[in-house]
Amino acid sequence: MPQDKITHVFRILSFSLSIGVLVPYVTSAGEPSSLIPQKLAHSGLTWKQAIQIALEKQPLLKMAQHDVLEARAVMKQIESANYPQITGVYANTGGNTRVLSNLGISGSLPKPVNYLTTPGLRVDLLITDFGHTAHRVLAQKSLTASAEKAVLTAKALVILTVEQAYLNCLKQRRLTEVARGILRQRELIRGQLAVLYRHQLRSKLDFDFASVEVNRAELALITSENDLKSSFAALNNAMGLQPGAEYDLENITLSIIPVPPMESLFPKALASRPELLGSKDRLQATEQALQAAKALKFGHIAAMGTAGYTWWSREERLNGKELSNPGANLGWWGAGGASSFPLYTGGRIQGQIEEAAARKGLVDAGTRAIANDVVLQVTQAFLSRHTAEEQLTVVEHKVAHAHEALILAQEQYKVGLGSILDIVTSTADLLSAEVGLATAQYDFLASDAALAYATGVEHGRY
Repeated sequence: MPQDKITHVFRILSFSLSIGVLVPYVTSAGEPSSLIPQKLAHSGLTWKQAIQIALEKQPLLKMAQHDVLEARAVMKQIESANYPQITGVYANTGGNTRVLSNLGISGSLPKPVNYLTTPGLRVDLLITDFGHTAHRVLAQKSLTASAEKAVLTAKALVILTVEQAYLNCLKQRRLTEVARGILRQRELIRGQLAVLYRHQLRSKLDFDFASVEVNRAELALITSENDLKSSFAALNNAMGLQPGAEYDLENITLSIIPVPPMESLFPKALASRPELLGSKDRLQATEQALQAAKALKFGHIAAMGTAGYTWWSREERLNGKELSNPGANLGWWGAGGASSFPLYTGGRIQGQIEEAAARKGLVDAGTRAIANDVVLQVTQAFLSRHTAEEQLTVVEHKVAHAHEALILAQEQYKVGLGSILDIVTSTADLLSAEVGLATAQYDFLASDAALAYATGVEHGRY
């Protein structure tokens, strides 16, 4: 082949390589495209919509809300002991059984009593149990408050999970776009090497090498697409929906806002984290439960009142002739009071006191453990965010350097000082840097969400 023809082929291939490789990654300003925020239409599923759906549909949050309803119902049951208990009774007896004045039934008569019918009312009133019920009510109020804090805890966790899943979808979508770009470039290079191979300007080894790179890019794209589908399934699960749907997501603009020093975040987190506040409520509940157990030693005083009307509905003739009980009816009422206090219970009350004291110590230790975990989570989230912020700067420089290296490899290829392998390697380095930049960007956003969760401020925004 004449030398001028060979030069002409090289120029065509160099120009096509330059256009094919650089266009997907360089803007008109000459900067890597991933460094410029991408704006998508606010259609499909936005960030706030995903969180709102989760707050409405997530079963974990619904479970926590029903726990609150259960705690309130238990509190009503305990408080009912402070009010009169009115019971309606309708008793009908025969044989040796009879209706007692407290509207119970007994069979203590030595002779038959035929067909006693008694409707009536019974009123029971607890006068005092020396604080036992009062302390139980206060304990249950604290447990109810703790259940309400658990709802906030679940809410914060749901929000964090949705945010992380949403960001993971954005990251996987970006990585899928990069994988498609890799495949396009590999196919372009393989096609160009095929032309060179047909003109005997490159060996078959170069063409086979390019074909292997295409196969690798195809496998990488398949993996990336599957990861994207999996991330959408995780997002649906985080929102409390059945997996399967995919959405057009709103791209999150990356903005680095300075955060206060780490030491100043600890008091804020300890005062705001709902699980820690809920643990303090449980600690207060155990203190009231201990006082309720101690009150058992004093017993209780109660009053009772009854009113009824009784019919003897059958005549009695003992000798078959003379009427000894013609049948009658009688209205009656009664009232009384009773007090009881334990003299000896075999250690039962003391055991209840010790049990309540042990539970208080357990919850107190758990509260301290939660506080330590909160401080640790804030520390880890702060350091992760700081690391992600520094990595962003490093990876941005890496993308810029990889871009310059690719331009240099193309220029060397044009003048015959480099090989196609240099361009393939430089392209791979640039794409790898692009992947690293996308990962670093979304890792920073995820660490920012984790820090907001750790300091206990994120759930208050929704």
